[in-house]
Amino acid sequence: MALTLAEYAKAESKDPKRAYILKNLIRHSPMMDVIPWEKADALRVSGLRWRNLPDVDYRGINEGYTASEGSIEEVWETLCGLGGDINYDRVFELTTATLVDPIRTQVDMKMAAMGFKFNDGLINGDPAVDPKGLFGLKARVTNAPARQKVGFAGASATGLDVTASAANAQAFFNNLGKMHKRTNGGDHQAWFCNENMQLGIGVAARYLNISAGGFLDVGKDTLGREFPTLHGSTIYDMGLKKDQSTEIITNTEAAGDAGVDSTSIYCVAFNSEQGLMGAQLEPLKFYDPLNGGEQESAPAKLRRIDWWIGFVSFGSYGITRGWNIHDPSGWTVPA
Repeated sequence: MALTLAEYAKAESKDPKRAYILKNLIRHSPMMDVIPWEKADALRVSGLRWRNLPDVDYRGINEGYTASEGSIEEVWETLCGLGGDINYDRVFELTTATLVDPIRTQVDMKMAAMGFKFNDGLINGDPAVDPKGLFGLKARVTNAPARQKVGFAGASATGLDVTASAANAQAFFNNLGKMHKRTNGGDHQAWFCNENMQLGIGVAARYLNISAGGFLDVGKDTLGREFPTLHGSTIYDMGLKKDQSTEIITNTEAAGDAGVDSTSIYCVAFNSEQGLMGAQLEPLKFYDPLNGGEQESAPAKLRRIDWWIGFVSFGSYGITRGWNIHDPSGWTVPA
């Protein structure tokens, strides 16, 4: 049974340290709240993807059917190792009269970095660039059917300035509606964008003085944090990379006119048929490989985080990318 990381954390009543680690990862990677993780038995997993459906027909009395089989293709997905080591001086285990636990601080910082790394891989991971990393949404949708890429402006036009006119704002919501419908027939779980776009959706609705057709709402995740929703799915701001300055989904993507002033938004379904799934060789491990001992080279202890994961997507219609949208901070009425 596929479980989200939040569900794994709830089940860790006998291992509070691991539950703490999982919740910390969710804190820095909120989309872990909706991504289901299946058990994988190898570092490469395969599945079958539909290509062409078989023929069917009507028949009369005493007539037969012509045999016809659909065509399929085998699809392979690869897992990668994500984690890191934490070294700390043994003396930190002896100092308890501190306002801030230095060991826990290092663990918290490592989990924050891990969350940012995962978020970046979810969007920008490309095996052609980093063969040891994740296969992200941007690279996946490149190989998807053309209808899974929704241009908000003409293919050779500048990015859509959503609040330049009522017609532009209406076109914006119409295209979001297309993305909704084309992502697993409207059965999806998440929208991924940057901060400006997350704010921009509300700006566009207020500009038109509408409630986005009743499609905009607010929900809460398992940690009680509020998030906006669109068509029932959470709108996630993918945030910054580990350097805490570079947007994961930038506002400098190439627009249709070759300008570098646009951004994108992704709509994703998480399921085992047309959508995306997480695959893990085993649940995330947080452990002491030295069993309490010191390292040979220094009076230091070691903690290790190791998680072998990947994404699997055996359908063609679980991811949709909306592109050629002008940076919302540069709209006529800016976000």
